Amino acid sequence: MTIIKIKKRNNDIISVECSNHTGFAEYGKDIVCAGVSSITQSAILGIKELTNQKHNFVVDKKSGYLKLEIIDIDESSADFKNAQVILKTMLLGVKNLQEQYPKYIKLED
Repeated sequence: MTIIKIKKRNNDIISVECSNHTGFAEYGKDIVCAGVSSITQSAILGIKELTNQKHNFVVDKKSGYLKLEIIDIDESSADFKNAQVILKTMLLGVKNLQEQYPKYIKLED
């Protein structure tokens, strides 16, 4: 089961951590795990390429681990606001997957 932990401050997402593979199917054929990976990694790419928001991230595909932390938070900056749009869109996608596959994804929001 993939566990996704979302940390918020003042309703803003400041951290996303995903761990484990979903176990829906064997490695390389697991569409649920691929969906989670696609949504979360696209959010990281969006923040990295479309904003100047400072962040740290770690991805280990083999173990199914991903962590993104927003750092140097300035809630009034356009970059932070844009990062929030990306992260909240990511959360919508993850929630939708979790609703479809509740045995394979645990979301801690």
